[in-house]
Amino acid sequence: MSIHWNLSDAIAPDEAAVGVDVGGTKTLAIAYSAHGPVAEARVPTAPGLDGVLHSLASAVRRIRADISHLTLRSIGVGIPGIVDTASGTVSHGVNVGISGANVPLGPKASAELGLPVHVVNDATAATLGAAHAAGAARDAALISIGTGLAAGIILDGKPRLGYRDSAGEIGHIPYVKDGLPCRCGQRGCLELYASGRALDRMWPTPPGVKAGVDVFSHADRGDPHAVAARDEWVSAIAHAVTIIGLTFDVEAILIGGGVSDIGEPFERQLIARLQDQARSSAFLTHMGLAERIALVPPGLAVGALGACLAGLDAL
Repeated sequence: MSIHWNLSDAIAPDEAAVGVDVGGTKTLAIAYSAHGPVAEARVPTAPGLDGVLHSLASAVRRIRADISHLTLRSIGVGIPGIVDTASGTVSHGVNVGISGANVPLGPKASAELGLPVHVVNDATAATLGAAHAAGAARDAALISIGTGLAAGIILDGKPRLGYRDSAGEIGHIPYVKDGLPCRCGQRGCLELYASGRALDRMWPTPPGVKAGVDVFSHADRGDPHAVAARDEWVSAIAHAVTIIGLTFDVEAILIGGGVSDIGEPFERQLIARLQDQARSSAFLTHMGLAERIALVPPGLAVGALGACLAGLDAL
């Protein structure tokens, strides 16, 4: 996946815009010029509205000190929870300690920083960033494989949020009849078989050892237990790709999250699985899902980039 940075249609040569990715443990702010990132700051995320505001403002102020020669145009913020982008409020952002409803993060951050602050859901931000970086900003989906499993969707250049802001919650589509119990109250949900947590269960590793990298390494050496775990996991992810591909028929299906650490071995296995499925179906062969796959490179801060793009778009 080649990386596209060009923001010259939204940012003048003497300007910059900031994207902030607020996570449960850290807040990452990156300033972008017309041609890519120019400064970044990382701070721990303090919980609750006051804590998040302090973390966000601290990171942005560090950025502003580094880009004093540029005019800062806007700030976009991606954060977990249900986000009303029009009002800038956040509801049920439990991963960052915001448990209430309609918490006015955007207006308070704008008042604190003296600039327009546009708030979006973190998954939406990641999808916008990944799609822009891949050069597929008008028609793409990002399947995020982390602790859980979810997808973000962009159709005709706009994020599809859904009637209840829950579009893309494919992790809670039942996959195994009468399977493992899920925290959502169902059984056999797809994320129980196609997520980082699922692989940790299938292939336990010592502390500090990443299950994905370890299981692929053992499988490449012919360990039958590793091969079985790898194939079960990849098959479940291929099912997630099929759901997205057949439902939305997007041009690009991007895969991000912890799988980026595995890299090419994972991408190769996923494509092989999709191709194998297509051999027995003329319909799937016509759809060509394997040809649409692209893995988000490790270390690419798609959440911050997407938040920046959302902030610029809001202007």
